[in-house]
Amino acid sequence: MRTFGSEKFENLFQEAALSPRKRAHSNLHLSFDDKVQRLYIAMLKGSYVEPHYHEFPHQWEMFFVFQGVIHLRLYNSDCSIKESILIGEGHEVQSMELQPNDIHSVECISERVLMLEIKEGPFKPEFAKALPKW
Repeated sequence: MRTFGSEKFENLFQEAALSPRKRAHSNLHLSFDDKVQRLYIAMLKGSYVEPHYHEFPHQWEMFFVFQGVIHLRLYNSDCSIKESILIGEGHEVQSMELQPNDIHSVECISERVLMLEIKEGPFKPEFAKALPKW
């Protein structure tokens, strides 16, 4: 059995503070070959994941926001915003699932965010994400 609590999460936030991207993650899966990839992600205010998508049929992903608020944007193929939603504490939505080819961006708008990401493996870094050709 493994447990995850405040000490582990505080360490993750400390790592995020040292990162130029203002975020850090901790893999729960043991290998990139695992069928289910699970990771905690700590983000600090201003951390931004640029618009991207996952192009293969198995590349869905799901986020659970435990602490803080993220701003998720979904885009049309022409760069226009399809949907804009706040996810997390104090909002109607606390988790979401993205399908392959959903162009999306994520921004941490609270002081800090702790979330869990779950996606199907295996994980191949060279195919992790695709950038839209805008």
